[in-house]
Order: sequence, then structure tokens, then C-alpha cells
Amino acid sequence: MKWLLVKNDFKRNKLINLALFMFIMFSSVLAILSVIVASQTMISISELYKKAEPAHFLQMHKGDINESEIDTFMSEHELVTYWQTVTMLTVYGESLTIISEETYNLSDSRLDIGLVKQNETKDLLLNANHEKVTLQKGEIGMPILLKDMYGMEIGDHVQLSSQGVSKEFIITEFILDSMMNSPMASSTRILLSDDDFEALSNQVGEREYLIEAYFHDANEASDFQTAYENSGLPQNGQAITYTIIFILSALTDITTVFMLLLVSILLIIVSFICVKFTLMATLEEELTEIGTMKAIGIQFSDIRNLYLYKYRFIATTAIMTGYFAALHLSTIFTKHISATFGDQGMYTITILISITAGLLVFVFTNYYCSKLLKKLKKLSVVTALLHGEGLDKKKRKTKSGLSKSKVLPVNWLVSIRDVYQERRNWSMMFVVVLIAVLLILIPVNLMNTLKEPRLITYMGSSLEDILIEVENGENLENDAADVKLLVKNDTNLKSYQEYRRVRVQTSDAEGEKMNLHIDYGEKAGSGLQYVSGKAPETENEIAISYLNAEKIGKTTGDNIVLFTNGKEQPFLISGVYQDVTSGGYTAKATHNFSTLQPVKVTFSTHLKEGIDPEKKASEWSEILGAGVSVNSMSQFIDQTLGGVVHQLQTIVLAITLIGASLVMLVTGLYLKLRLAKDRSAIAVLKAIGFSEQDIKKQYMIKIGTVSLAGILTGTILTEVLDEPIINVGLSIAGLGIKNVELFTNPVITYLICPFCLLLLTLFITKRSMRSIQNYHIMKMIKE
Repeated sequence: MKWLLVKNDFKRNKLINLALFMFIMFSSVLAILSVIVASQTMISISELYKKAEPAHFLQMHKGDINESEIDTFMSEHELVTYWQTVTMLTVYGESLTIISEETYNLSDSRLDIGLVKQNETKDLLLNANHEKVTLQKGEIGMPILLKDMYGMEIGDHVQLSSQGVSKEFIITEFILDSMMNSPMASSTRILLSDDDFEALSNQVGEREYLIEAYFHDANEASDFQTAYENSGLPQNGQAITYTIIFILSALTDITTVFMLLLVSILLIIVSFICVKFTLMATLEEELTEIGTMKAIGIQFSDIRNLYLYKYRFIATTAIMTGYFAALHLSTIFTKHISATFGDQGMYTITILISITAGLLVFVFTNYYCSKLLKKLKKLSVVTALLHGEGLDKKKRKTKSGLSKSKVLPVNWLVSIRDVYQERRNWSMMFVVVLIAVLLILIPVNLMNTLKEPRLITYMGSSLEDILIEVENGENLENDAADVKLLVKNDTNLKSYQEYRRVRVQTSDAEGEKMNLHIDYGEKAGSGLQYVSGKAPETENEIAISYLNAEKIGKTTGDNIVLFTNGKEQPFLISGVYQDVTSGGYTAKATHNFSTLQPVKVTFSTHLKEGIDPEKKASEWSEILGAGVSVNSMSQFIDQTLGGVVHQLQTIVLAITLIGASLVMLVTGLYLKLRLAKDRSAIAVLKAIGFSEQDIKKQYMIKIGTVSLAGILTGTILTEVLDEPIINVGLSIAGLGIKNVELFTNPVITYLICPFCLLLLTLFITKRSMRSIQNYHIMKMIKE
């Protein structure tokens, strides 16, 4: 009997049941996809790290080193369980030419490129199968990062030309680098055979060392970093910890998971709204049959199960279909994971977790339907058969006052009055359109933000045209002087600022000594995004990064003591800003720390109107040569966040299509139910003189009014909710960014999206109104 009920219901209400099936399927697909991507990301990184064993603490250093001093320090430090010093030959993009179908060099890459040989046991460079890569003479292993950027292929030739030396290699492997697999890492490594590396080690490039330490617990890296930096050991370069390496590796896929999870939650809400509406509409239409079943003694539980069986059947088939669709689609969304961390296939635990996610969607749907059907328990036989009150006992007649209006035309008057009086029923359309707007605009706004140059102000740098960084050990002062002379004499330059980074000591929240990296200069800290306070203005003020504020346990207005040259120097914290550079642990001051040796010098430049920053950056880079990094801001953002943006564009396109389909399906579903319920009312309207065109116009007005209200409310809510939602995700990520102001595109937000959604609802409304020509008063009387 249950199967016959479902079969007959499907024949009678094909569109309604199909729409319900689609909503539950879409929501399960996205819920399962988000779980698959999250699981594959975390497990893939963990599996790669298990084989590759990246350093828990890494100190990069340019210049000479004394390995015996490093070995002595490491062997005596209680936290260190293993250490190694890796030699890397730093070359520049213009020194590497790729010979394939097209010949090109890597001169436009902002990444520092290092030539290395394979390590023995830790920090290994692996292939896609997580196997240690061993190369023969003449072979080269290129990082996946560069493969993605330039489209290299196995068999392409690489011509190295540097310092008068020229050598050609053939690409035989694309390597997985557990420590430098993100553009935000600023460096990447190319693998050579041991023979080729030894032959080139004294002929090309500049020696750079990776000083790596390992501990029992990776979380001990922060304590070790302070001890290392205070030891006087080599540290002319970036220091980075295991936690930051992990976050930067997973950033692109974390963004994907976040978006999929957000959209799946919104779709599940829509599914529940549709389930409620269709279930209640079905019960209202079959109230007499329900009353009859109660009258002949059928129990509530049996009646409930008759209806529940149908929704269980729809939910089961939809979730199963959604599960297999999610498995198929997962290859698209996990493509970046497979490329970056190795294609290990679907992990068993991922399959189990994804099945659990599908079961949870089913449980929630089943529970929600059961809860709705409880209304039948309170329904009496007399109410169902005689009074015709229906299931909603709270219905009251409402007076809108519109009947007295002398301004609105009749069709508008009838339409708006109907929407007002039955606003609870029309709320379904309103909420679904609202959610569709949120579903589309929040991801679009996030994508626009990641492409916006002003995002640099959340990354520890003011918005200038070109950023020049000097990190070159013994030659730092000479290189900084060359940069200063170049920019001062360039007639295309409007202004520039020089900032010097020094390292001083302070105390953290527990009273332990810690290092503070301070960039000082006349306008240090200006133009950044502050969580609280402002940039330092006087000599005794200092601004600290958000992560430093948490570590030190201080905020704007508090005093902080710095230890410089053995003396205590008090400063007032003028503000807390957001930063992702140097692991997010930096500070800014106008105070002149001229007695301290700088570890880095940065020039922030602003060009005159009409000068191309990218061309000027390329020109300066050629003049300044090795040891000086010159990047236009747009190039920096594109190469740093380009992978995230590319992945997000695919997701946004899919979400936009889902949002549009959602609006079309709900509009068609709602109208079919509404027209079925309004058959008598439509017949009456026809009998008293309203034409079919009038009735169609009325429904167009009703749908248009409700949709427009949903669109406007959704747009307003997007402005209110998108930033808190995104900022929660950023805070959890721990990147050093707490609060981002999203950059919206007014044309998309306020014009294209509202217009397209309104057009879709009106189009579907017009297509769905054909059936009213069969609604006649005599036919209704006969029925």
C-alpha cells in the first residue's frame, strides 16, 4: 500500500516531487563534497608530511655560515631531536629557459628559485606516489607549483644560464615539496641529481642555507625560534614554523571547503522549507481523506508512516544519487589537492566520513518530516470532515486597508492584498529568493576581495605601486644604497618610503623573553588595516600585529617594554594591525633604531600617473640584479593568491548556476502548488469578469513583488553578514587576519544579480500560468 501511495503521488505531482528530489540531492551533494574535500585535504597533507617530514622550524640564510656552531647549538638544545643544514643555490627566473612547444623563461616569477639535491632522510622531495625522487645526471625535477603556473610537461628541456655557465636538463619528474608548495611561501625548490648539484655548486647562483630543526612536538617551534634568534646564529632570511607551513599549504583547499560548506547549509535550509511547504500543502488537500482514515480507526502512527514513507523514499534516493554525484564531482574539486600533495586516490576514512555526512542529511530530513506530521495527532475528525479549518488553527482574518485604495489599479490591488493576507504562505518564495541571493553574492564578494589590490593592506603592506625588498646579508647596506640612489634619481617616481627591519626583545603574556621584528621608518604602519587603534605617530609609540598582540597579551593603549642593547625602553601600543608576512609576527614604529643592525630593508614606492608598475618593476629588477626583490603590487597579489582565486572562480560559477536553478525550481514548484490550491478562486475570478490576462498579470505581480522583496532583503543581509562569516573563517585559519572589509562590485551586487534573478522568476511564472485556461466555474461546481 505504501508503494502504491508513493507511485500514485509521483504520477500526480511530478514537478513537486522532482523539485524536492533536486533540492535534497543538491544539498547532499554539497554537504558530502565539503566533507570529501576537507578530509582529503587534511589526510593528503598528513600523508605527504609523514613521508616527506618537513622541518618543524626552518631558518633560511643567505651568506656564510659556520656549521660547527650550528651543530653545537642544536646538540645542546633540549628540544631538538634532529637537525640538518641544507645547501640551496639561488638563481633567478631569467636564468631558466623552458624549451617545449613554446620557449619561455621564468623571469616573471616573483618566487625565489633554489637548486637543491635530495636529502637523506628528512625534508624529502617526493613524486606523485609519495616516493623519494632519485635523479640521474642531466635530469631535473620541477616543482608542481611551477608546473601549474607555466604548464610544463614531462620531457620539456630546461636551459640554465647563469654567471657564464650554461647547462641543459630534461624534466623527468614533477616534485612535491612539503615546505614550499604555496606561492605565499615566496620560495620554491628545483631538484638536481647529486652529480649535477656538486658540479654547479661553486659556479652558479648564490648559496642559501636551510637550517632545519625537529622536535618531539611541532608546537615547540615557537619557543625554539626565540632561543635560536637570540643565539647569534645565522638568520639572514625568513624563519617559518611547521604550523605556518601547514596553513599555507592548505589555504586554497580550506577556502574551497568553507564555500562548499556554507552553500550546503543554505541549500539544506531551502530543502527543509520546500519539504514543509509541500507536505503541509499535501495534507491540506487531503484533509478529508485523513479525517476519514481517523474516523474508521486507523492510528496516528500508521497515517504518519504513510506520508513519511514517501519523503523517506525521496530523501533516500536523492541522497544516494547525491552521494554518487559527489564522488564523481570530487575529482574536480580535489584536483588541486591531488596535484599539490600527490594522487593517492580516495582514502577509506574519507569514504566513511562522506557516507556519514549523507546519513546525517537523511536523519535531519526524516526528523523534520516527523516533526511536521505531529500536527495530524491533534487533528480531530470533526475538524477535518466538517469545519474545514485545516491544520493551521492560528489563521485569522487580516485587514490590510488596501481595499480602500484609490491609487492602485485593480490587478495590483487584488495581488498585493492577497500577498499581504496570505503572507505566511508566500514567505516560502521570499526566503528562498533571499537565500539564493546570499548563496550567490557572498562567494562573489569573496572572490572580488581576493582579486582587489587593496587586499595588500591586510597583508602588512601599504598600497603602493612597487615593493622593493633587500635581504642580502653582508651586502645589505650596499644594495640598499643602490636602491635608494636608483629610486631618488628616477623621474617617473612620485614618492617612496624606506623601512628598516630590526629585531628587539620583549616579554610575552607568560613573562618569557621573545623577539619582536620591527619595521621602522617615517611612515611605518601607515595605510595598513587596523583591528584597533592607529599607526604610530610619535617616537614612543609602536603598532603591533594581531598575532603578536595575542602572544604578548596586550592591546591598543597598553604599555610594552622593549629591550635594546641591554636597556629597557617603554613604548605605548598605538594600534593593532593585520599582517600575514613573517608568519604574522611583526611590529611598526617611527622610532629610529639606528644602533641596531637591520636584517631587512624595504622600499615602498609610488609612481607618477600613467607609468606602468609592471614595466617599471621589470626595468628596476634588471638594473639592481641578484639579491634584491622587485615586485609590482598587482603582480605580488596575483602570484600570491592566484591559485586560491582560480579555484574560487570555478566554485563561484557552479554556485551561481545552482542559485539560478534554485530560484527557477522553487518558483515552478510554488506556482504549481499555489495554482492547485487557488483553482476555485481563479474560477470565481473568471466568472465575475477577470480575463485570463488579468489573472496572469496578478500572479506576475505577486511573484515579482515577493521576489523583489527577497532580492532586496538578501542584498542587505549580504552586506551585513558576509564580512562576519568570512572573518570567522579567517580567524579560525590563524593567518594573522581577523577582520577583512569585503570589496564588492556594485554593478554585480546591485544591478546584474537582482535583475537576472527577478527576470528568471517572472519567466518561470509566465511559463507556469498556461494551466489556468482550464479553470472554469462550472467545472469547479461539478467537482
